[in-house]
Amino acid sequence: MAKKNNDYFKLMEQQVSYCMEASNYLESVIYSYDASKIATYRKEMHELEHAADKIQHDIFAKLSTEFITPIDQEDILSLVQIIDDITDALDEVVMEFYMYHINEIPENAFELSKIVNGCVSALLDAIKELHNFKKPEKLRSLLIKVNDIETEGDRIFFDAIHKLFSSESDAKKLISEKEIYESLEMCCDLCEHATDVIEQVIIKNT
Repeated sequence: MAKKNNDYFKLMEQQVSYCMEASNYLESVIYSYDASKIATYRKEMHELEHAADKIQHDIFAKLSTEFITPIDQEDILSLVQIIDDITDALDEVVMEFYMYHINEIPENAFELSKIVNGCVSALLDAIKELHNFKKPEKLRSLLIKVNDIETEGDRIFFDAIHKLFSSESDAKKLISEKEIYESLEMCCDLCEHATDVIEQVIIKNT
């Protein structure tokens, strides 16, 4: 009996699904933030991050024993690593709430968290379509959507930093809010990096 190839597209979809859960969770934390619950936030986010890590390790283990894959192994490795980086970045935001003793969510973090969630959601849609990389019209439109949302995230980020440095004189608050804005913006940047890898896959195979 012939060995059945692993479905890496489904595995990556599972991985991004955990990333989506983490993004949803982060948004809910930001919108209902209670500093007294930070230990719970950290624990629940870390559990999501740990579950995503298991999928990543499973993919790496399968790749190490398989010579034939639907797309280049290096592209799978790059994409899986970036997806893991996104989940780690989401986890990092919650960790920063703890590290910087955040009692009140920075004003523009609400809007940025929605942008992050939109980026991750659009990336999930793109990953679900990745198996059609040889007929990439729909896939490319989904990649453009991720990039458009990321561009909007850049605008909100730049405005948030400008406003912060225009109005805040407390050094501790300045540092902590800047770090949170930068971490949220990094989540969007990583989603855009993932689309770059997917675009490479399309170019190589069409």
